[in-house]
Amino acid sequence: MRVVVDADRLITLLADRLSAVVPDGFRVEADRAMLRFSAEEGRFPGQSGSYHVGTAGSHVRNNFEVRTGTVADRLVGVCVQVLDELQDYVSEATHDPWPGRTAQPAPQARIHRAELRLWYGGPHGRQAVLACEPIPLTALGPVPPGRSGRG
Repeated sequence: MRVVVDADRLITLLADRLSAVVPDGFRVEADRAMLRFSAEEGRFPGQSGSYHVGTAGSHVRNNFEVRTGTVADRLVGVCVQVLDELQDYVSEATHDPWPGRTAQPAPQARIHRAELRLWYGGPHGRQAVLACEPIPLTALGPVPPGRSGRG
């Protein structure tokens, strides 16, 4: 299957999927060419213990464009990077190894049966600690005129 990726669609769909799995008090939002991570002010200790977590983000479009390899390889690579950056943000804010209990599980992404699958845990979805709803590859391409493009 030929993979076509519109960066804006990817960013929107990642924001949707990741928002559904982050702990309460955290937000993942599409913000132009990137994903923005934020947390409820005063709720989490943050790196310095000041309860001012701030924001972070992942430059999805730029990271996708500078990667080498096939479109599928670039898609998987940028998604693993996003999962890793989100994991670092949440873990540093909470002082817990999110989404693990004693250690941070590895961020993973894979294209399987015309879907982009994202999870934390073992390879190929084995021992997944946390998984996102799969994204159909057809939802990542340009939106035809007259369609909403929701995936």
